Amino acid sequence: MAEQDQKREVILEAALKRFKRFGLAKTTMDEIARDLEISKGSLYYYFSDKDRIYVAVVERIVNDCFTDISTFLQTAGSVQEVMDRYLSVKERILLDYHFLFGINLWVSDKPSSLMRQIGEMVHQSEIRFISSWLKKGIELGEVAEVHDPSHTADLLVQVLFGFWINWCKWQAGDFDLQDANNIKEFMSRERKVLTIFFNGLR
Repeated sequence: MAEQDQKREVILEAALKRFKRFGLAKTTMDEIARDLEISKGSLYYYFSDKDRIYVAVVERIVNDCFTDISTFLQTAGSVQEVMDRYLSVKERILLDYHFLFGINLWVSDKPSSLMRQIGEMVHQSEIRFISSWLKKGIELGEVAEVHDPSHTADLLVQVLFGFWINWCKWQAGDFDLQDANNIKEFMSRERKVLTIFFNGLR
């Protein structure tokens, strides 16, 4: 890894720790630079503002997530095996990094442009993966060939996102993403939705 890439990774790690402890809103570029014991000018050399660091942190986590399950997909023997891996990785990401995805902002009537950017990034990554998952299902004879993988993946991602937002809104003031039981309950519900969806594609 080039020296610049290494320094960029160090910055992202420091920012992630700061976001986890204080949240995005209460984190500043000054604080990240101080944690790294570098000048703010050096930090600005790599990232022009805090939002760009935030996007890069989320992008790295999302890429790592989908690299894991995409690698698993290559040798998976069934749609069910992929589903188990997908849900396991997704649950771990939500448990470890729920503070990054701004769920409280997502359930508002009008998410910020930053949250929309993050949402679009996650959506596109999921669409690419689920499209590959559907192609694998067609190869295995578990998904009918009449279903277009890209179009079907796009529909499924929209369904899952809507399900997530609606479920969170219904939790209202009692919803706490730091409670592992809330995340596990949602993942259990998502498993049921995916099972119904894939059964309908046979």
